Amino acid sequence: MVNKKWLFIIILILICRIFAGADAAIKTGAAAKTFYCRGAFYMDWMGFKTGDADLYNRLSARLNTILWNRPGEGWTMFIDVRNRTTMGEDGKNQLILYDVRLSFDSLKSKLFFALGQMNLYDTAGIGQLTGGLAGFKLNRYLSAGLYGGFEPDIYNNKWSTAYQKYGIFARYIGHGAKQFSLSYNLVRFENKNERQFIYAAGLLPLSSYFIFYGDVEFELDPTVKSPDRLSRLFVNARVNLGKYADVTAHYSSGRGLDYHQFLLEQSQDPSTQNNEIERFYYNQTYGVRLSIKPFKNLRFYLSRQESEQKDLEIKNHTTGFGISVYNLLKTGISLYGNFNMNRGEASESDTYYISASRSFGKLSWSLSYANYYNGVHFTGSGTPEIVRILLPDQQTYSTDLFLILNRWLAFSLDYSYLAQTGSPQHQFFVRMILRK
Repeated sequence: MVNKKWLFIIILILICRIFAGADAAIKTGAAAKTFYCRGAFYMDWMGFKTGDADLYNRLSARLNTILWNRPGEGWTMFIDVRNRTTMGEDGKNQLILYDVRLSFDSLKSKLFFALGQMNLYDTAGIGQLTGGLAGFKLNRYLSAGLYGGFEPDIYNNKWSTAYQKYGIFARYIGHGAKQFSLSYNLVRFENKNERQFIYAAGLLPLSSYFIFYGDVEFELDPTVKSPDRLSRLFVNARVNLGKYADVTAHYSSGRGLDYHQFLLEQSQDPSTQNNEIERFYYNQTYGVRLSIKPFKNLRFYLSRQESEQKDLEIKNHTTGFGISVYNLLKTGISLYGNFNMNRGEASESDTYYISASRSFGKLSWSLSYANYYNGVHFTGSGTPEIVRILLPDQQTYSTDLFLILNRWLAFSLDYSYLAQTGSPQHQFFVRMILRK
């Protein structure tokens, strides 16, 4: 096991060394260009209170920055880290490393590298990786490479090298944002092959009238049954029908189960039933949305979506209506509302949401109301989880303020009130944003 705190210390030392080296070079006249530094620093406070329970509150600091050289101009350091502190007697401190890597990429070199903790969704579809990546540019548009390392748990203080990832990839980046990637990926746990699959993703804009995106995962392990080989398929296409209308269609099918996490949860809590997890195992959704813009500041939406839990053979249908108005009667007020009719064998009740916002120069203010709650909820033990709550007697009222003081400093203040029988809930969120 490797402790993340030591890596954090190494990162700070490296940053100080880079700054010191750059400063010394500039003072001696050896630096031909300035030291590059761009990013943002966030300070957050979040509070959550349910009924008569004590206030749950948490402080958070996040640094997201790019150092040394601009991306694509040589050696570059990417740092995206967060430190969270939960207040109270049972509070704890949590260090999260989203992205901490040293990379090399230059127009003058056919080789490129990356070392550290990174996200490989754009090349390999493998997600988070702690390790290394190396590649070679075959020509101006096409490159190929390989990667290796182990799976990090960004929410824990330590890594386990028993969970390993390897793969090879090819990537094409062309004119007009055209992109395509193809990779072979192998996941191993304790020296046993857990999963091997092919991943492909593509973005294809054709002029300004048609945009297509899709990704697919195909399992290669011989133990996987033939009907289960296509473990994920997602496509999204948009057609612009002139300046007054557009149509967007989507299709998604696949497994949402993490094999490794499933085994760990079963071993730690045998009471967890398989069917509680398998309902996420096979799913399929598809739909289409028509957007009509008869006037510059007015837009209507009409959508239809079908969803299916394949393992339970449950089908649901959703018909949605929406409207948005920008700068109503030149007052600076913008309005938005939607209504979804949910029907089917296991569908939710009908949902609706309305909001109003206005900009006062550097200050923006918005109000909203919904008959459901969709966001972060806290369990009895104070553990946060993302949930969607829909109850017949519940309403959610929210207000948000965003203030830009200058080009470097901004503040955000949010408050939500969940009115429900027995235990009303209050949620507060304050954020300071410092940009460089």
